[in-house]
Amino acid sequence: MPSVGTAVACSLAIGYVCGSFLTAELVSKHVSGKSAFEVGLGNPGMANMGATYGTTWAAVTLAGDIAKTILAFVLARALFPDVANVTGTAAAVGTTLGHVFPAWHRFRGGKGVATTCSGIILMTPIAGGAAAIAGLLVVLFGGYLCLGALVIPAVWLAIELVSGDMLHATAGAVLVAVAIWCHGGPAAGIRTGETPRASISKKFVSALFKNRH
Repeated sequence: MPSVGTAVACSLAIGYVCGSFLTAELVSKHVSGKSAFEVGLGNPGMANMGATYGTTWAAVTLAGDIAKTILAFVLARALFPDVANVTGTAAAVGTTLGHVFPAWHRFRGGKGVATTCSGIILMTPIAGGAAAIAGLLVVLFGGYLCLGALVIPAVWLAIELVSGDMLHATAGAVLVAVAIWCHGGPAAGIRTGETPRASISKKFVSALFKNRH
């Protein structure tokens, strides 16, 4: 039986390796033969695949990013069942770290929104789901994807701190730090007008007010 520290390190590594598999890269190479880093905004994520290749390929990218998070989570828990809660958490965090900082691409990867949402829902379905919904509402009504991406781990961290779950609060602090690294710049650009509003927000608000008339 390995020590808890060894189990956590192995689970982080499992998550990191799974996370480093960038679904968008596979999608982009399949569709156009080009790297995801060479098309659109150069980001290997669902939004860029959707803007470049359409909704179907955005959905494929999202499904792949969710699947790799689930794979890492389940595998880590299965390998270390005696400390499954700890190793599952480590694997979920590791997946986001691998997705955002893949070693094979000089530690420049995606934004980690899908893996973060998937991970927190796997760790704590109710709290994670609530945080994901909060982030979605911020995007729909606030109009900026980067704000939603920051709100999701922040809300989850707040819930876990209030509940006294320090394992998940620690994971939440790491995910908040990663979100700030990825989305802090675009969030700051909102005040200067450099960050565009999300098209999904414009469509949602327009439809909402149209239906009221």
